[in-house]
Amino acid sequence: MTQVVTGSPRVKIEFRTSQKNRVRFRDPKTKEYLHLSGTGRTNGVDYAWIGTRAQARAIRDRALSEDQPWPFIAVRPKGA
Repeated sequence: MTQVVTGSPRVKIEFRTSQKNRVRFRDPKTKEYLHLSGTGRTNGVDYAWIGTRAQARAIRDRALSEDQPWPFIAVRPKGA
């Protein structure tokens, strides 16, 4: 069977990182997590930010360069 493709095919690029390389930001005093938007806080992990260590450094560095307080520490997600 021959398949004919017309038009430009969509290129899909997907980068996956293993769960063990991911981190979350958590405030050790309040136990709240950084919201997935990169600003604000959330109590649970459903809407908590998660990303690679490099992404975590970029978010932290951006906040510090804007003179925003940064009480968060990087923690591994449960099950990692």
